[in-house]
Amino acid sequence: MKIFLSYRERVAGLFIVVTLLLVAAFFVGAAVRNRWLAPRVTFQTLVARGDGLRPGSPILLSGVEIGEVGRMSIRDDDRIEVELVVLESHARRVREGTRATVRRLLGIGEKRVHLSSAAAGARPVSPGADIPADEPVDLLEILNQLDLNSNLAMLNRGLKAAETLLGKLEEDGRLEKLVSAADRIGPTLERVDSLLDDLHKPLISVVANPALNGTLNSTDRLLKDPAIRNTVQGAAKVLEPARINRLLARTENLLAQVDKLAGEKGPVSSLLVNTNSLLADGRVDRLITSLEKLTDEKKLGKIIDDVAVLTGETSKVSPEIPEITKELTTTLRETTILLKALQKVWILDGLAREAREEVKPRGPAPGTK
Repeated sequence: MKIFLSYRERVAGLFIVVTLLLVAAFFVGAAVRNRWLAPRVTFQTLVARGDGLRPGSPILLSGVEIGEVGRMSIRDDDRIEVELVVLESHARRVREGTRATVRRLLGIGEKRVHLSSAAAGARPVSPGADIPADEPVDLLEILNQLDLNSNLAMLNRGLKAAETLLGKLEEDGRLEKLVSAADRIGPTLERVDSLLDDLHKPLISVVANPALNGTLNSTDRLLKDPAIRNTVQGAAKVLEPARINRLLARTENLLAQVDKLAGEKGPVSSLLVNTNSLLADGRVDRLITSLEKLTDEKKLGKIIDDVAVLTGETSKVSPEIPEITKELTTTLRETTILLKALQKVWILDGLAREAREEVKPRGPAPGTK
């Protein structure tokens, strides 16, 4: 059956054919331009945060887009497994040591995966290999983590505290005093600087002195001495909490006893009162006056001179003292004999008996044993 088409139908059919050819050419050009049909190699990486990253996000190497993000899945450990789909022509540039950095462009917008270039001599990684990932914190994540309400409340408290501080500084001229004190800091620092300049040379000389090195070495040897270590250990044992507590308890008891002694009715108070009354007595004053007169420089000097003269004279007579003692003893013996002879005279016999009765020892006094 033969179909006859009109002129308009032929033009419409031609237009449709041309349109289909143009659409096909457009898709072919887009496929060639976007390399939809180019072979690709897949790699894997793990990230902790998947916000801002989606399938189709670009993958860059040295600033050149070499692929896109493929499938994204969440693992059991809550990390996100990201599939990196790289053009096969650029897959050889993904070498050992290459790292994937997930970050936003200028800190905003959608995230991208940036692959860092490895050393030229490194071997390319095999398809499906894991690439370590770095996730630097960007501006948006910092802003999301900020608690603006608490920060604003803290800022408000800080402003109120600053306002209160300024109000206190304005009272009684405190601010002027503070400024004047700050003005005096400059001359003080200059004097300190000059003092440090003066002390620089002596300090350098002391540090450079060999004696200091010897002292330090001696100190080091002393600290390494086992006897010092034993002493420190003994001191540590002495300073044990139990012993310290006992010592503190004894000290508290001693202080309590001292408080009792030094109280208003204690013996120390009465002793002080008695001492005060004794010192206020006129007899003590006269005694001190007499001692002052006795210890007068002229009188004391004269007494010392007289004692010196007496000592000299005594030293002269001392050799004759034994003979004098013997003669005195002989005289006393003769006197005793004479008195005994006189006692036998009948006139003195009765008087002697009376004298013996008078000097005879009496009985014990009443009330004594």
